Amino acid sequence: MAEKTTKTSKPNNNYKATDNYKIFRSDKGLLTADQHEKLLKGESVSLKGVPDKQLKYLITNNLISKGE
Repeated sequence: MAEKTTKTSKPNNNYKATDNYKIFRSDKGLLTADQHEKLLKGESVSLKGVPDKQLKYLITNNLISKGE
């Protein structure tokens, strides 16, 4: 007998830059150049592969927020 499976959504790693990001971040830090440029433009970007320490820093200092 077949078992029913439930679909789980993939974790969303998309973030958007806050106004503070554009003020305080002049360099890309540990982000890729592409990720940094998209954040400066206000686009939602996946931060998969970014070190946890860098991600926590950006969230704690209100430089990025959860995107779409």
